[in-house]
Amino acid sequence: MRSSVPSRKRTFHAVRATLVGLALVASGLVAITTAGASELTVEPVPSGVAAPVASVTVPAAEGPVVVAPAGLPVVAGEQYVVENDEVCSTGFAVTARSGAEGFITAGHCGRAGNAVQTAGGAELGSIAATSFPETDFGWVAMLPGFTGTGTVSQHDGTTVPVRGAAPAAVGDPVCMSGQASGWHCGEVVALDQTVQYDQGLVSGLTATSICSDAGDSGGAFISGNQAQGVVSGGVGDCATNGTTYFQPLGPVLDAYGLSLRVGS
Repeated sequence: MRSSVPSRKRTFHAVRATLVGLALVASGLVAITTAGASELTVEPVPSGVAAPVASVTVPAAEGPVVVAPAGLPVVAGEQYVVENDEVCSTGFAVTARSGAEGFITAGHCGRAGNAVQTAGGAELGSIAATSFPETDFGWVAMLPGFTGTGTVSQHDGTTVPVRGAAPAAVGDPVCMSGQASGWHCGEVVALDQTVQYDQGLVSGLTATSICSDAGDSGGAFISGNQAQGVVSGGVGDCATNGTTYFQPLGPVLDAYGLSLRVGS
């Protein structure tokens, strides 16, 4: 569901979903059914709301296009904007076979060809490709004035360098960086989960104990210094100690022939 609210920028976050048994069911917001050990269905109930996108809108900014200075670094977990409207979070820095630099993101954040901007309004590049539903990933090709740092923001003025992409196992610690909720940590709860969003099933997701807020979509999950994936959706929010699913990194890199950039 989308809503139009004047004077606010739109934020993207996929419909909230969770493992069977969470207290959200009792709140009357969603009904959850199981379709196997790793498949969930999230359905709206008459008294509540279940929507793939929580979004608000603002009038378009006035003035000339902002041009970024050369060499502007892009860090995972920070804000970017789609078509001067939708707000998501930057994922891990990547390099395409062509040599183009960019970053991965959630597929539901936009469509191929959409222009993207920085939080400050500078033209950042465009969405090169997306896949949603079935999977929830895509990547943004950046303009030459930007460079990926191979680091993840901890939202305290420091960053974590990315050293590789070894997948975490169930029970392993993991942290998330998103422009809305910042940096926080928990653990991997389950692998290879299938979640029902309004647009269709998304498979192969990893469930975590970490909360997220609207606008965190596309943000980075990292375990130690190993890149894990990008925020897809979840249940609840950080005010209610919610949980989050992420799209693992491997399928994104394989689908588009991308190489992960590591930090120095």
